[in-house]
Amino acid sequence: MIIIDENLCKGCHLCLFMCYKNVYAISPELNDKGVQLPFVKFEERCTKCGTCEVACPDQAITVDLPENWWMKEDNDVNFNPNFTKGKK
Repeated sequence: MIIIDENLCKGCHLCLFMCYKNVYAISPELNDKGVQLPFVKFEERCTKCGTCEVACPDQAITVDLPENWWMKEDNDVNFNPNFTKGKK
């Protein structure tokens, strides 16, 4: 689940441009500050890579991961498989 804090977001749309799965879209409506906010349009595409959360300069995005997502049931470490898919 992706949470966007509308009070923190200034509408820079970095999340939209940084998301390689095209999860976000821009709202056609203006908020109280006169900003077109991004919204999650295709959450089913999200891989929870966290790129949008890291790219947000206002810390307005939270990618809500289950508690201790990095641990398998047998207490063995489980890393995000998308973390190492960058260029070498």
